[in-house]
Amino acid sequence: MSIRRSRRDHRAITQGAPPPAVEYSLLTAFRKGPLPSPAELEKYEALHPGATKQLFDNFISQTNHRMELEKLVIQGDNKRASNAQRNSFVITIAILLLAAFLFYLGRSGLAVAAIFAALAPIIISFITSSISRQKERESKRKGMGL
Repeated sequence: MSIRRSRRDHRAITQGAPPPAVEYSLLTAFRKGPLPSPAELEKYEALHPGATKQLFDNFISQTNHRMELEKLVIQGDNKRASNAQRNSFVITIAILLLAAFLFYLGRSGLAVAAIFAALAPIIISFITSSISRQKERESKRKGMGL
């Protein structure tokens, strides 16, 4: 194999001048997403036939798994919220019945205190659910990059 040189290259080498600079280039690409680009998928398929189908099948399976987990979390949150409301209602009714009984016995001071105590579960339930919704909205904002 012979290398062809021009006269200018030959003169530069024989006169002790530094050889011409070598240029390099680097190409970078940024892509955000769960799957490789179509060009990369073609290369994977050429190297390993069936790889693209397996990649898509795994992607779909993982997506379905995540959606199922989210559904379970949402159902659990809804169940806990419903239980909290039901328990607050039962406690409130029980304390109001106690307050009515105390009024009947002539213990109005304790009856008023019981009424205020009956309001406490409702207020606590409202505050905790408001804080929970606020945290959820904040985490969604962070997840969306806002």
